Amino acid sequence: MSCKPRDHVAIIIPYRDRQEHLDILLQNLHPFLQSQKCHYQIFVVEQALPAPYNLGYTRNVGFVEASATFNFTCYIFHDVDKIPMNNSLLYRCPPDRVLHLASAEDRNQYDLMYPNYIGGVIGTAPDTFKKLNGFPNNYIRWGGEDDDFFQRSVSQKVPIEHAHTQLGMYRVLNHTRPPGYDNKEKGDMNQFASKLYKHYGPLIDGLNTLNYTRLATEYRPTYTWIKFNFDQKSMMKTVWKGIMDAKYDKMVNNTYWAVNYTRANEMFPKINSDIKREAQTSTTKKRKKKIRVRKKSRKLYRH
Repeated sequence: MSCKPRDHVAIIIPYRDRQEHLDILLQNLHPFLQSQKCHYQIFVVEQALPAPYNLGYTRNVGFVEASATFNFTCYIFHDVDKIPMNNSLLYRCPPDRVLHLASAEDRNQYDLMYPNYIGGVIGTAPDTFKKLNGFPNNYIRWGGEDDDFFQRSVSQKVPIEHAHTQLGMYRVLNHTRPPGYDNKEKGDMNQFASKLYKHYGPLIDGLNTLNYTRLATEYRPTYTWIKFNFDQKSMMKTVWKGIMDAKYDKMVNNTYWAVNYTRANEMFPKINSDIKREAQTSTTKKRKKKIRVRKKSRKLYRH
């Protein structure tokens, strides 16, 4: 009763068909958080079947629903298969930056997967999250939304802080992804997003374009369960001002979405100048490389 918590923490866990992982995470997360004596609430947010899973959208819904229940000062977006290993890692959010907590996963030999990686477990204050307009809504299936969130942070000059590797150690629970589960366009979409946010900012898509239906809310013994649904096809036709096209992949019998660069150049002309500049730079580099190779080959011929 004498404890007056400094922080009020909402843990947002996106979920779909991973009950075993959820049980393991909750068994570890509750004692982990209780040892820190923080005031927290866990929200398990589930997107209804049969639409393909959309992790960014699910996280945004979790933020909106949690915000409606309490004035939280910190939001931790937590993958269901990431288990914290060091009790000294405080689940707190700095007021002016994005905190990447899962900086040392065991599957990557306790190091970052790549320099810009901020996946797994991310913490932000509510004002920071709103400034970035949340996560993107248009990355369907696995991959890409965390890298897009990184680009949003860069465009808005919001610092990204990685937890020290000795603190940010996480065990990743094993699971397999079926064929067609990956987002095959995530790389191209991330490259486009970096240019889009640089010139136009992240307000084109995110928290401000959510349109979903809450199907259920249950206050279960160890977490609050929220289930929602939304019209994903309609959303994808309008996202980024309608520059995404639906395509069909026969190999995995799935529909995926890709950027239509003709429409993109019309809707976002500032990006076109960047693409042309990059193409010219790439051509110049290739020419210089050919000249160096030719000079070297002539010298070898004379010998």
